[in-house]
Amino acid sequence: MSDKAISGFAAFIDRKSREAAAAELPPYATELEQPLDRMTTIGSPWTERLFDGLFYLSPLPPRLPACHLIFVQSRDGNTGARNPQTLGGGETDKHLIYEGLTRVSADAVLAGASTVRGGSMVFSVWHPELVRLRHALGQPRHPVQIIATRRGVPIDRERLYNIPELRLVLLTAPGGIAAMREALAERPWITSIVVDAGFTLADAFEQMRAMGIERISAVGGRGLAAELIDAALVQDLYLTTSPLPGGEPGTPIYPRPLDLRTVVRKRGTLHEAGVLFEHSLLPPTSRIHSR
Repeated sequence: MSDKAISGFAAFIDRKSREAAAAELPPYATELEQPLDRMTTIGSPWTERLFDGLFYLSPLPPRLPACHLIFVQSRDGNTGARNPQTLGGGETDKHLIYEGLTRVSADAVLAGASTVRGGSMVFSVWHPELVRLRHALGQPRHPVQIIATRRGVPIDRERLYNIPELRLVLLTAPGGIAAMREALAERPWITSIVVDAGFTLADAFEQMRAMGIERISAVGGRGLAAELIDAALVQDLYLTTSPLPGGEPGTPIYPRPLDLRTVVRKRGTLHEAGVLFEHSLLPPTSRIHSR
């Protein structure tokens, strides 16, 4: 990687950290808190003050990583937007939840290639308080970056794939691996996993658990989220609902109603009054618990 690319990543980290530290974050107020037994809790005095309590995660399933979805939707249930911030979830959702509590203990963040938006994004924690908490939890500075792409990505041209200090996994199809083979050979920090009819997404998750990835924060898009739900790989849904209408019409998280059990509900306060945060559980399946 060139010196210019290295300095560019350092500048990116600095910019994201300063933006997070400067953000005004109204605290949440708890309406419902009914966690199940054996749920993992994380938090620090700073996060507990803003989140109004501890943050909950489902226990690890056998042989597979735990996986949660993190989404923001408009008041009318749309999640599609070129910039998710325009949906109106607020700064507390962005910095405390999306780039914070859902990632701070995660071994990896999973996104579809379109969510990466040209390879300029890095999925990590940025607020100094959350960086300290991640360190206290024994995690490395940045989670593993997992990118799902069927057709391949332009590895040579995009920053995300050219930062050796970022461990990266590409979930792809046979055609995608063929398109990237030469570029991957020059980048030993990238691991590729080929998913097809003979090696499913669940098999890929099992392989990642064997690699030491125990918790995955999946940030979208909707197509990838639906595949994860259909494969019975998701335990938790962290959903923030904006008080504003908007987004691309007809873009719910999942095309059919989900059988969810809500264990935490919080409301935004001050200038983010009307924001609703919910932590819900997807029902356990025989596939997950019998592997």
